Amino acid sequence: MDHIKLPISKSIANRILLLQAIHGDPLMRVSSDMPDDVLVLHDALEKIRDLYGTPNEYASYPSPSPCGEGRGGVIPLKNCGTALRFLQVHIAKCYPGAPITLTGDPRLMERDGKPTTQTTSALILHGEPIPVTPNESPYITMSRRIAESYSELRERSYSETVLQQSGLTAEGGLLEADWSAASYWYEYIAIHGGELLLEGLRPDSLQGDRIVADLYAKYFGVQTTFTPEGAKIVNHSHRQSIVPRQSSNRQLEIDFSNCPDLYPAIALTCERLGIELLATGTDRLRFKESDRLEAVRLHEVRNDHRMAMALLAADFPVSESEQRCISKSYPEFSDLHSATRRQRDGNDLQCPTIVDTKTITHITPIRGVNDDNLGKKHALSKLIHAATTGYVWLHDDDVILPPILQAQGAGLTTQWSNSVSGLTGEAGLVILPLKMESESDKPSLLEKLQIAEYAAIQELTMRTAKAGHAVMCSGANLIVRREAWLACEPDLHPEIPSGDDMFLLEAMKKRGYKITVIDEPDFTAVVHPAPTWRAFFRQRMRWAGKAPKYTDPDILRCGALIVAANLLQLLCPLILLIKFPIEYSLIRHREALYTVHHTPYTVHHTPYTIHHTPWYVALLLELLYPFYILFSLLGGLFRQKKW
Repeated sequence: MDHIKLPISKSIANRILLLQAIHGDPLMRVSSDMPDDVLVLHDALEKIRDLYGTPNEYASYPSPSPCGEGRGGVIPLKNCGTALRFLQVHIAKCYPGAPITLTGDPRLMERDGKPTTQTTSALILHGEPIPVTPNESPYITMSRRIAESYSELRERSYSETVLQQSGLTAEGGLLEADWSAASYWYEYIAIHGGELLLEGLRPDSLQGDRIVADLYAKYFGVQTTFTPEGAKIVNHSHRQSIVPRQSSNRQLEIDFSNCPDLYPAIALTCERLGIELLATGTDRLRFKESDRLEAVRLHEVRNDHRMAMALLAADFPVSESEQRCISKSYPEFSDLHSATRRQRDGNDLQCPTIVDTKTITHITPIRGVNDDNLGKKHALSKLIHAATTGYVWLHDDDVILPPILQAQGAGLTTQWSNSVSGLTGEAGLVILPLKMESESDKPSLLEKLQIAEYAAIQELTMRTAKAGHAVMCSGANLIVRREAWLACEPDLHPEIPSGDDMFLLEAMKKRGYKITVIDEPDFTAVVHPAPTWRAFFRQRMRWAGKAPKYTDPDILRCGALIVAANLLQLLCPLILLIKFPIEYSLIRHREALYTVHHTPYTVHHTPYTIHHTPWYVALLLELLYPFYILFSLLGGLFRQKKW
């Protein structure tokens, strides 16, 4: 069992620092492994004291105080909101009139000036008689308790030498490990399973985020046991794997009013486990280090330490440069997470396991070989009826197989250790990812546009399926349960040559079969773009031609929204300012996911080229898309082509 070192609680440490500054006591010693928030506030308080003395010393000078005259009082705070709120109150209360300027990163300067729990906490620490209110924030309650404990310590007449040597750590026992930082390990264990010992956590903590243990026990099966060393967290409710569970069709509601810092970890846990989260009390999240509601939705770091850690814990790609902001609260997290992940992947098989040859059949409909010249649907029916296994893995004949199949010889001849039912939880349909790539090292403009469009489509496919409202899938890479497919066969519209995948999705949802997702790079198949404009529009019109037969509410709503948004763009081009950033973020995320931590694709033993969509290509696609949608829809309604 791994032992995980947690940082000290910056909420507690910063309150102690402020109390020490208010009373003129020596500031606690700090070290480089402490959170940036603590270091920034410590340095700011120390600089103020160097310039203007302690509050008592400053108050004893004639007004205006000559202390620090001509030395300047610019205090840099980086992106530390707690330091900003605390110092605003501290300067007003203890150094009125002092020429002190607080500055920081652009995001810090954008913070609104409304009072927060940090403002109220700072007032309490300065001795303001703030009345207790019903449903008081845990942060305010924490401030009251720390202020009372600190006052008791001072009344015991500890010498300045003792205070200086200890920083109150030994005497007061106030410092403890950070429960907010622990939330990312709870997230990690909820998704991947296993057990960890989180050092320094207390069951009787002052911190409001102590509730993370209760939430993860209640909703995600992560149990906490306290020991003298800290908190042991365990989740053995499912097989440990780098493939997370998806689409559990569960729903839960959580009020984050008193624990807003837990939102990124819990929201991404729910997404990875296929649970719908109804979050309330999230208004202030838009004004944190980033707009965390938007950052979670788009899986973006945005220079936000909590977003970086939450995304890493859920195995979303986060670059090394994006991880630098983690030092704000948990400098050691990146290294600890990397070491834990390496150990996890080393304990498991080298790549995610699926099935052995006794439980799955790999089938590929091929024109003129197994379709009796009657088309793809006939080939699928023929092959699935002939299968004797519980599951079948479908691919089109022109795809490059996923790396996991390439590693296993593409023929499923190696005995794999886990059955598909163990991975999918008896799902009727498993949606697997696809990536479009050109066969050329220098793709044409047409190919670049298709690659960009396909990335956006895939991201939408995966996100909606994970949320329990699947609206798309592709028969080029699917796993289906044989008995579920046979039950759905009457609804697959044999009169329409294409649509074996989308009509299958509809039928699965209609009959209540579980639909799940494996969104991992090693399970990603590669498809090729259409070589000509003519072939491209024929394919898209064939897709559009199926639209009148759809009955699923999710699919209809999604289609209507896409058409409406593009028609609105024609009527009001300024809508592009909203659409483009959203859709380009989908493209960026999908392409990033497929280029991080995966086995390279190969064609004839040669690594396959992976292209990335530049912004100007995505913008051109966005400009052309309304016309393309109209052309494809109109063409698809009047002509349908055979597979």
